[in-house]
Amino acid sequence: MIHKEDPRFRNLERKIGIFIATALAGILIAAVLFGLQKDFFTRKYSLSFTTDSGTGFTKGMPVKLSGFRIGRVTGISLNNLAMVDVSLEIDADYLSWIRSDSIAKLVKEGLVGDSVITISVGSPDKTQLKDKDSIVFIPTRSLDELADEVAKQVKTLLAEVNGITRYINDPDGDLKKTIRNAEQLTRNLEGTRQNADRLLVSAADNVQLVTSRATILMDSTNKKIDSIDLNPTLTRVNSTLDHLDKKLPALLDKADTTLLNISRISYETRLLSEKSFPRIPGLISQAEDVMLSSDRLINSLQNSWLLRDSSVPVRKQDLITGDSYE
Repeated sequence: MIHKEDPRFRNLERKIGIFIATALAGILIAAVLFGLQKDFFTRKYSLSFTTDSGTGFTKGMPVKLSGFRIGRVTGISLNNLAMVDVSLEIDADYLSWIRSDSIAKLVKEGLVGDSVITISVGSPDKTQLKDKDSIVFIPTRSLDELADEVAKQVKTLLAEVNGITRYINDPDGDLKKTIRNAEQLTRNLEGTRQNADRLLVSAADNVQLVTSRATILMDSTNKKIDSIDLNPTLTRVNSTLDHLDKKLPALLDKADTTLLNISRISYETRLLSEKSFPRIPGLISQAEDVMLSSDRLINSLQNSWLLRDSSVPVRKQDLITGDSYE
């Protein structure tokens, strides 16, 4: 009995082996790529921080430095103090940029983007964080908190706007009164403007009248000044000045001579006084002696019988003897 083999099943085992090998190679490549994508083959170290609330944190959340992904959140747990411990897994390649003064924040990428944890770059002079160290976390306000704060501010603003609106619409308020006064003032401005126009026209007429009169007065004054002939007066004044110029030198010479004579007379008088002053006391003494002798002679004549008078003699007045040096 002859057994015939189907050509479709020829080399079937080889084909199955190639298919399985290809599938295994694809799975291996996919696993490698997945591991590379998830950083399974990168050396890592862990950091942690504690926060009051775990809202917004999820496992696998990316951790970024300067906008670049450097790790992920690996664990979120509640501790004995009802605080939330968050564990981070960071690639060791970025270890040199995370220092003791670095801080972590929970932020949103864009307005409606995913939440991420950002870590700031530390100072070069600070110590580098090591594996399982803690990093400082600063909580940020969420959109709900920001919305509540904005709502409070808007409510306050709306209340102020409402108050301002009521103040503006109040018929007895200052603003309404001011508007009414402004309207009344505007209505009165037309009459005031007309009065001002009339006043300006009257003032212009008065100015023109005063200007014309001043012009007439100036013309009259100029004519009178022109009619005055000052030449004779100036001629007489000039002749008088010439006569004085001619007489003045002679008068000055005479005055100098007179002053010189007066000076000489004063000098001679002073010399004569100095010479005569020592003789004056003796002359005064001699004059007193002569007067006493004359008084005695008169008394003797009165007492003589020929010249005696029966009338009561007048009491004689004795002369006062003066000091010979007075």
